[in-house]
Amino acid sequence: MNQDSSSPDEDIAQGVTTVSYVADACGRQQLTPGSFWQPVEVVNRQAWLVIEQQVARSKAQVAAGRRSRLHYYMTANQMNPGLLARYTGQPRWRVLLHLCPFFFQRMAAQTITRYAQLFQISPEELMSGLLKPAIPSRQDNSHHAD
Repeated sequence: MNQDSSSPDEDIAQGVTTVSYVADACGRQQLTPGSFWQPVEVVNRQAWLVIEQQVARSKAQVAAGRRSRLHYYMTANQMNPGLLARYTGQPRWRVLLHLCPFFFQRMAAQTITRYAQLFQISPEELMSGLLKPAIPSRQDNSHHAD
């Protein structure tokens, strides 16, 4: 990238300052601070869109009674059954069962507490049906334009 031809693109970079190597007028590479278009920002934005779609799909499945609320919290916190099993010290097959509403409603109090602590909610909130945003909430740290 030529230093003279680089132009800020505040819409994409959203004010994030970066330091990059840029060729000066003589062709030498220099470290230059800038606030210009970053391919990483585009990829991150696309990844967040996919995550948001997965969370919305999970929420719809919970509302339809096809998945347990645990599935929503697992998806919203970007986990899979294997990772959730490791974090809660359970076998993966048991976590898979808990993703089904039938088995979710029959969990032991200790298991409910383990999941609730992981997702930083109360056991009552986990079992009640009210779905809270992921922890930490992405809405508090949102960097994408609406």
